Amino acid sequence: MVKKIIFFSQFEYKENIDDVNRIRVYKLVHKIYCFNMAKKKKIKVDNFKNNTENTSKQEKISCCNFDKEAIIDIIIQKLNKQEDEKRRQEDEKRKQEDERRKHAEQKFKPTNRKEIKDFMFYTSDKKNGIYFIQNIQYVNYLLVRCVATNFLFENIDFSKTIFDSCYLKDCRFINCKFEGAKFINCNLQGSYFELCNFDYVIFEKTFVDDEIFECAPKKDNLKYKFARSLKLNYASIGDYIKASKAVSIELDATKSHLKDSWLSGDEWYKKKYGGIKRRTEQFIKWCKVCALDFVWGNGESLKRLIRFNIIIFFILTLVDATISKNKYGFFEFINTFLIKVPCQYLGITVKNESNIEYFSYYPNSLNLFLIIVRMISFGLLMSIIIKKYNRR
Repeated sequence: MVKKIIFFSQFEYKENIDDVNRIRVYKLVHKIYCFNMAKKKKIKVDNFKNNTENTSKQEKISCCNFDKEAIIDIIIQKLNKQEDEKRRQEDEKRKQEDERRKHAEQKFKPTNRKEIKDFMFYTSDKKNGIYFIQNIQYVNYLLVRCVATNFLFENIDFSKTIFDSCYLKDCRFINCKFEGAKFINCNLQGSYFELCNFDYVIFEKTFVDDEIFECAPKKDNLKYKFARSLKLNYASIGDYIKASKAVSIELDATKSHLKDSWLSGDEWYKKKYGGIKRRTEQFIKWCKVCALDFVWGNGESLKRLIRFNIIIFFILTLVDATISKNKYGFFEFINTFLIKVPCQYLGITVKNESNIEYFSYYPNSLNLFLIIVRMISFGLLMSIIIKKYNRR
């Protein structure tokens, strides 16, 4: 801003500036000067404005040249006040942000998580030739690269514990609690779990046998999350057979959970999905899942897709037996069901003995419907094939 003032004060000495810009600068500086003089002489502002507008070009130039340094001092004082006010506002804003941050940080407290690195579980106690530990709490621990092989853990509480790169092969976990635990890059192959609690557990790139599904949570909303975590875990290590099993468990638990969310009178469901709107939304979701599960098992069952098409063939056969004028016997019904209707469904023209199309009585709307269903079924079939065999 000071540079601008110096530019204005030295404007009259630059000969290469055109007259229009020079007059603009002179007018600005002249207004400031006249306003200052009006304050000293206690002249009304209205008269000051009129006098300023009626001032000639020569008067403005002479007035500007008369007390130029005083005008510059006024402008500098004004700008300094504005900068001081701006700086004060920024300081207040910064203080308020610091206070809000301190207030937010006061709402936290340390979790006091204990970290154990590069240790092996050890004990001198044996049961049936197997080393074991029991009735111990490892709550909120961070176990990094810990090792245990052919070990028995009984009544151990591993709640909120993080297992990072741990090697727990061929171990037995009986009545252990893993609520809120997390397994990252662990090896649990050959380990056996019995009566364990796996609520809110997360698995990432961990090798674990599918017998762990026997300890899945009982509640459906926790069960499908548990199965989804294992599905992603098995897919990340390339074990798609176990991932498919996890998907099946996830879908069953999801369908049961959605049904309870709109139908159950349990207190938890009433609080979470209370009101007609939420119940209706859950009912629509449940209908979608059930329909997709019936048609093709949500992308996991080729048998259900074949069953869906067989049902369509049977319905078309009943329609033909009801509407057509042909005489139906048992063998004719079987022939229509197994050959004629599938050929018509797949777009193959079927003719009778008189060389007339057998299904010529079909209305255009029914033909259009069958074409759409055929294209959708073909797309679902390709999706299942790609999903099942492309990842092998």
